[in-house]
Amino acid sequence: MNKFEDILAECIDNVKVGKASIEDCLGRYPSMRGQLEPLLRIALEIREPPDVEPSPSFKMKARVRLMEQIHGRPAARRWPWSRYDGQMKPVAYVKRFSMSMAGVILAIVVALSAVGVGTAYASQASLPGDTLYPIKLATEQAGMALVGDDIARAERALSFANKRVREMEALAEKGRPQDLDLAVEKYGYALNMTLTEIEQARNRGLATQNVTALVAEATSRHFLVLDEVWDMVPDEAKAAIAQAANVSETGRENALAALAKNNTVRAAEMNLAAMEGRLNRVRARMGDVEEVENALQQFDTMSVFGEEISQIAQETGLNITEVEELVAEATSRHLEVLAEVYDNVPEEAQPAVERVMANLMIRHQRRVQELEQWGANVPPSPVIPERIQERVQERMQEQEKLQEQESTHEQQMEGTPGGTTLQTTGVPARAYHQYSPATTQKYK
Repeated sequence: MNKFEDILAECIDNVKVGKASIEDCLGRYPSMRGQLEPLLRIALEIREPPDVEPSPSFKMKARVRLMEQIHGRPAARRWPWSRYDGQMKPVAYVKRFSMSMAGVILAIVVALSAVGVGTAYASQASLPGDTLYPIKLATEQAGMALVGDDIARAERALSFANKRVREMEALAEKGRPQDLDLAVEKYGYALNMTLTEIEQARNRGLATQNVTALVAEATSRHFLVLDEVWDMVPDEAKAAIAQAANVSETGRENALAALAKNNTVRAAEMNLAAMEGRLNRVRARMGDVEEVENALQQFDTMSVFGEEISQIAQETGLNITEVEELVAEATSRHLEVLAEVYDNVPEEAQPAVERVMANLMIRHQRRVQELEQWGANVPPSPVIPERIQERVQERMQEQEKLQEQESTHEQQMEGTPGGTTLQTTGVPARAYHQYSPATTQKYK
């Protein structure tokens, strides 16, 4: 421990045994009063847990579990689901954590014994960059080591991701942007841990539908909080928040893709809800050209991902018609909202609205044709002013020409010697705009 941690632990112990009061301790270290007082009061307000003697059966189960970990548990893949496209650098969480579970548990017990229970509890209020933050992370790892099955561990890891987002918000509110990078790093680690545990659960044959839905819901909330954090932080900190948003969106899509294999309707509903969140962002920031363009780009990316959910529905045969009807009805509504937005955003942002409406209309027309062929319910045509329709039609023609050119280019590439299509990465063919750490521009 460093000097401050020694002093905090000493003060906690002295006050608890009656050797000194809080004021005595603060008076003894006046230069540390501002940092020492809040942590000391938090630690003393928390009651220490009572001594509990585990039952013989619990001891036996714990011993068996520990021995299984010592003799080796199969390591999970570095990143669950083949859809991972390199947008978030994975952390070798499971492999590192499992290499010596007994050693991890022993190290944590020794560490907590050294700092004292009070210090460990006080650390729970710490933020990235604080002296006690490493202790907070250590106690979380201790909890993970003792949780039951893979589903429970995934839920626990997701709770850590929730904490990291709250920490980012707190850092922004306190004017500490310099500590955001660490919070973002730990957020990515926690979310990776969550998805890895879910993949292990799937490999063991456990039902993962509920926990993947939890991940999708949580990451959607994270995205909204990160919007607020983005608005609070200075330009030099925006790259970190953009990376966090990238992590959040990647996790959301991974979770929804997995959920769609069991419940396509719920996955589609959740994706549509996220899209509406982006439209709300547009309406809230209609005077800001850059923010309107950013939110529209996110909306379009989510719409493209919705096509993946529809594809999964077709491949699995799960509620195909219901999913397509649901998306068609929502799309008709979204087009009307975008038409309303068009007249209220600055002129510089109108081309972005036109492009998104054109993309949406192309998908919508295709979907409506399918529904008509199936004899399914078709939603009423969206009500869009004629002058906006004309601009959107022009954009649609531009998009169709571009698609034809791309298709021709792909055919030419397929005809190159060797008969292979040139690819730069193994990324699935979908539009997702990776956030660049070299710029403060959001979502590009």
